[in-house]
This record gives sequence, structure tokens and C-alpha cells, in this order.
Amino acid sequence: MPITGARSPSADLPAERFGGTAGTGHGSAAEPSLLDVFAPRPAFVLAETSPVDAPAAAVYRAIGELRSADVPSRVVRTLVRVRGLPETLRRHGHAPDLGEIVLGERGTFLGERPGHEMVLGAAGRFWTPVPEWYEVTPESFREFDHARSGTIAMAFSVEPGTGTGSRLTVETRITVTDPSARHAISLYWHAIRPAARFTTRALLDTIAAHAATLTDS
Repeated sequence: MPITGARSPSADLPAERFGGTAGTGHGSAAEPSLLDVFAPRPAFVLAETSPVDAPAAAVYRAIGELRSADVPSRVVRTLVRVRGLPETLRRHGHAPDLGEIVLGERGTFLGERPGHEMVLGAAGRFWTPVPEWYEVTPESFREFDHARSGTIAMAFSVEPGTGTGSRLTVETRITVTDPSARHAISLYWHAIRPAARFTTRALLDTIAAHAATLTDS
């Protein structure tokens, strides 16, 4: 599913490199990014941006329809099966891919800035061979501080680009407040990062391709 133009480099460094907060928020001074609201102090960040040859309104509609489409089984699970997770994780059991978590049954719709940004999330101990999950609401997600647990927030944002095109960004932030879990989640993050980047790029392609069909219809 091709996209016109080249992607920007990934931003997948530990958040401390940005002074303790992620440096890729997509809001404005008048309207801050929702991702900054739900994950203001992440431990790890992965962001991919791509130009899309479709107007922002069509791209945002494609993002919204991604929630009800069968993306986890059609794209994300296929990628996990074909590419596989790192051997160090697979030896000890199945550790879910980030997209599989957030877009699957564990994901919670946290909020949106209509036409601009949509944020999903999940909370629990997701780096263990047998993950443990917490039911969260947007309010409890913001205040989540359970021991030996963390949160994943994934934002889909779109802004106008050049001409009739737009720019689409998928950004994932992992937050952990318990110092005792920091080492374990660091190992998890560095192990899944290649698969997480591949999944993120596949999501960009899927959304862009759908937005193109909406524009043509």
C-alpha cells in the first residue's frame, strides 16, 4: 500500500533524551496535544510520520474507521506472525505487539480532537509472558500508578500538508511510574522495538490506502 513521498526518521529514543517529556506533541498553544495529556512523561517513545496523498479530512475519517475495521487480525497479527517477535521474548511465551494491544480488545478509546487527533491506550503489566491488564477509563488512565505496571498510549494525528495532501503521524508512548518496573520494561521495549516500528509503518500504510479510496469515491 504505497504512500507518496518518504517517511521521516523514527523517534524511538528514551523520553529522557527530551528532558523527561516527549518532544513530538502535535497540539498547539491554544489546544494542546491529547497525547501530552494522557502520557506527559513517557519512558519510551516511538513516532513515525508520513505524507499522505489525501486531504486531512479523509485521513481522519480513515483513522476513525480503523477502530471498527478488522485491522488487528488482517494487518497486525499477520505482521507478528510473519516477522515474529524477538526470540528472547518468544522463548518465554507470547508478548503482545504494541499494535495488537492497543487496537485489540485491551485497547481503550481515550479521546479525540475531532479532525486532528485520536488517542487509544492500555494499562497493565504487558511485558510479562502472561500479561496482566487493568480496566481503565480516560480519567483513571491519566492517574494510573499501579505497582509494577505501566501504560501504553497510541495517538493518530493528522495535519494539512502541501497542496491537497496531509501528514499522518502515529506515536506510541510507554509510561511507567514504578521504579521497580523500569528495568523490566526497558528490556521489553528494546526487544520489541523493531517489530513495533514495523507495525507502526504498516498502520500508516493501511490508513493512507483507505484515505485514498475515500478520496476517490
